[in-house]
Amino acid sequence: MLSREYAKDTVAVSDRNRSSKRCGIARVCPRQEGEFMHFPIRSRGMRHLSGIVVAIIAAALLVPSPAAAAASTSTALTLGTPSLSARPGENVTLRMRFDAVPMSEDYRVFVHFVNSNGAIAFGGDHYSPQAPTTWNGSVSYDQTVAIPSTAADGQYTIRVGLFQDHSPWDRATLLPGDGVTVDDELRYIVGTLTIGSTPRVLTLGTQALSGQAGQNVTLRMRFDAVPMSEDYRVFVHFVNSNGAIAFGGDHYSPQAPTTWNGSVSYDQTVAIPSTAADGQYTIRVGLFQDHSPWDRATLLPGDGVTVDDELRYIVGTLTIGAVGATRVLTLGTPSLSVQAGQAVTMRIRFDAVPMAEDYLVFIHVVDTSGAIVLNGGYHSPPTGTSAWSGLVSYDRTVTVPSTLSAGKYDIRVGLFQDHSPWDRVALQAGSGVSVDSGLRYLVGTLTVGGATTPPPTTSGPYGQNAANYRATFTEEFTSGGVDTSLWNDHIWYENSNSTINYKVTNGALKIWPQRDASGNFFNRTIDTDGKYYQTYGFFEMEAKLPVGKGAWPAFWLLNHDGDTRPEIDIMEAYSGGGPTSGWSDSNLHPTTFAATVWPTGAANPSAGQQKLATSDLSAAFHKYGLKWEPNRLTFYFDGQQFYTVNVSMSNRMYILLDLWFGSASGQPDGTTPTGESNSYIVNYVKAWQFQ
Repeated sequence: MLSREYAKDTVAVSDRNRSSKRCGIARVCPRQEGEFMHFPIRSRGMRHLSGIVVAIIAAALLVPSPAAAAASTSTALTLGTPSLSARPGENVTLRMRFDAVPMSEDYRVFVHFVNSNGAIAFGGDHYSPQAPTTWNGSVSYDQTVAIPSTAADGQYTIRVGLFQDHSPWDRATLLPGDGVTVDDELRYIVGTLTIGSTPRVLTLGTQALSGQAGQNVTLRMRFDAVPMSEDYRVFVHFVNSNGAIAFGGDHYSPQAPTTWNGSVSYDQTVAIPSTAADGQYTIRVGLFQDHSPWDRATLLPGDGVTVDDELRYIVGTLTIGAVGATRVLTLGTPSLSVQAGQAVTMRIRFDAVPMAEDYLVFIHVVDTSGAIVLNGGYHSPPTGTSAWSGLVSYDRTVTVPSTLSAGKYDIRVGLFQDHSPWDRVALQAGSGVSVDSGLRYLVGTLTVGGATTPPPTTSGPYGQNAANYRATFTEEFTSGGVDTSLWNDHIWYENSNSTINYKVTNGALKIWPQRDASGNFFNRTIDTDGKYYQTYGFFEMEAKLPVGKGAWPAFWLLNHDGDTRPEIDIMEAYSGGGPTSGWSDSNLHPTTFAATVWPTGAANPSAGQQKLATSDLSAAFHKYGLKWEPNRLTFYFDGQQFYTVNVSMSNRMYILLDLWFGSASGQPDGTTPTGESNSYIVNYVKAWQFQ
C-alpha cells in the first residue's frame, strides 16, 4: 500500500505571453518519448503496486530523462460525463479531468472528435485554466466545444492530449486512467459524443416493481436524450402475459422534449386498477405526437431495453400479488460471528410487495433443537410493510448475552400481526432460505465465541491506564449536526460536494455512498484541519464500516504544513475487492483493515504496514487506536495491541475521517449500496496527551 495522499497547494500563475502556434487538427504531432513515474495524487495514498510496477518505477528513477519524466507523470482520466450527446450546430461541454503532477512546461490541451472511420471530424485546442507547470492532484475544468452544423449523425470518440506550444510541437506521454485507452498518436480516448436527433430509452430506475391491485406504483422514467423535433407525449402500457394492455396512460414529461439534453429522469405515479389480476406485467413506454396522425417516435433502446413491433420499449416489470408474494431473503451476511457479550448487526432483507397491514418483524436465534437461546426482539421495520415494494433492506443490532455458550446457532425471522390474534404471516422462502413449522424463516447462522472480559471502562483510552493520560479532544457527536468549529467537510485540496451524504444523528456521525447531481460517486472527508492539531498522544475511534464495491473508509492523521506530508493511517479498509483481494468477503463486506506509517510523505517509502484479518467490520462497532510516542507508534484493535513501528515522527497532525472510493476496493457501480443505511458510522473520536 502506498501513501494515502500526495498533493501540494496549487499556486496562482500570472498570465504570460504564449506562442500562437499549436498542434491542431491539421497536423499530427510527433510523439514525446521518455521515462516516467506516477503518483496517484487524488487517492489517499498510492496503493498496492505490484512488484512489476515497483520495478518499472525504480528503473525510471535509475535512468532519468528529466524533461520527459516531468511531462509524463500525469494521468488522463475519463470525462466527467464519458457519454455525451447533442445535435449538429449545438455546443457541448466537456468536463476535462487529469490526475496530475507539475509538468515540465505549460503544454496546450487538444481535443479531437474522431468518427467511425478514424478521421478527425472537428475539434480544437486550448490552454488549461491552471498552468500545467503548477498542476498538482485533481485537475478538473469545463471546456465548451461548438459542434459544426454540418457534422454527420453518429458516434464519435473524444481523444485528448497535451502538446508543446512551440517547435517541435511534441505531444506529451501520459498515463491512461481507468477506462482510458491511448492510440498510436498519443491521443487518449476519454469518452464518446453521439450526434443525432434520436434519444435512448433506458430501463426504469427500479426495473422490477411490485404492488397490489388498488394501490399506486411510482415509475422512475429515464431517457438519455437530445432535443426532439417537437414536444411529444409519453405513454406507459402495462402488458399482461397474453400481450394485451391491462392498464396504463399517457402524460407530458416535466421537461419539454424539445429541450431534452443529456440525462432526463423523473417520477410518474400510476394507479393500479382494483380489478387488476395478480401476475407479472411488462412495462412498455414510448413517445407519440400530440396531434394527428399521432405517430410514435423511433428511439434507441438502451442497455437491457427491447422494442416491440409497435415502437413500445420494454423498460421493466410490475408484479401484482397478494401478501404471500413477499419473499424472505438471506441476511446481508448469512454467516455472522461474534463473541459472547458483544453486539452483532444483522442486515434484514425481503423482496416485497405491499402487505395487507403493517406487520411486526421478529428475530429468533435458536439452537440445534429449535429452542430460542436469544430473542432478538420484535420491531417495526423502517418502512411499514403496507408500503413495501421491491428490495427492502435494513440493519438490526442485537446484543449477545455474555452467558451464551459458544457454538453455532440459526437465525430465524418472520412477520406477525401487531394485534390479537398475533398471527404469523406466510411468506415465500428465497434462495437459500427454509421455513419451519412455526413460520420462522432460516436466513443465516451466528457463531458465538467464548465470552471475553473487556478492559475496565475509564476516562482514558480503551484498555489503557487512565492515570497516564489527560483528554485533549472529545467528539461524541451529541449535537444536532456536524460541529463546524471542529470539523471541515472536505480535504483542503478538493472542493466540498454540495450533495449531502453525511449527518450527525443519534449520537453518531454517518457518511454514506451517494451519487451527486452528475451521477458520480464522490469522496467525503470530515477533518480537523486548521481547527485541531496534536503531536504525540493516544488517538481512538469507535466505528462500524460500510459495505460494497468501491467503499474505502479510513481514520488517519496528516500534516500538510510543508511539502513532506507525514501521515499515519490508523485504519483503512476496502470492501469491494472480494475474497481474492484479502480485504473482504464474497458479499463485499470488509473483513480486514490495515495500519500504515508514512514518516516522510508520499515521495518516500513507508515505515511499514500491518493488515489485521477480523470478523465482518460492518456487523458491529469496533475501536481503532494509536499510541504515538516520540520514537514509537503502537496500533490497537478493540484494546488489543497488534502492530508496533519504531519510528520518529514529530510533526503536528490533524484528524481525518473519510469515505473515499477506489484503490483496492475497485470502482463503485450499480451494485454499491447507497444511502444512509450503508453508512460509515462513527460513535466517537477522542485524543489524549501523556501526563
